[in-house]
Amino acid sequence: MPGKRARRHLSQLSEFARGLIIEMKTAGWSTRRVAGQVDRSECAVRNCWEQWTREGTHARKTGSGAIRKTTRREDRSIVQKALVDPTVTRSTIRGDVSVVIVPQTISRHLAESNLKSKRPFRALPLTPEHRQLRLQWCQARSMWNVTDWKRLCLVMNPGLFWGQVITV
Repeated sequence: MPGKRARRHLSQLSEFARGLIIEMKTAGWSTRRVAGQVDRSECAVRNCWEQWTREGTHARKTGSGAIRKTTRREDRSIVQKALVDPTVTRSTIRGDVSVVIVPQTISRHLAESNLKSKRPFRALPLTPEHRQLRLQWCQARSMWNVTDWKRLCLVMNPGLFWGQVITV
């Protein structure tokens, strides 16, 4: 079954399976026979046996990856800055931290603390009552002409002259 082989290939060897592989290979079994017995690929069996002969251990290696550039204290500082000022940007936080880090690191630390980026409102959210009042105001003035609107603008801004262009 190809699907089973793919899953078996991607899964990690358990501590028990590694010990079993070492015992079978020490007893003189072939790599192909051991692989069939523990239901793993020959490559996985070979790698486990080579690690045993090279290092004398069958323990899994610790995961590789980038070394953390920030300490736990700096991580808390990043989160604290975001909590104190929700409008602070990643570049501002990056400038405040004493270590050179990329903006994605800051985003990851904030996400680990369940802080998501917040976008400012484009407009204030209106309640149904506000919407109704705005609609009534617009309907009452739907038939106004230019002179009516100019009169309203003069009432609102008495310093304007008739000839000025009003920009909104």
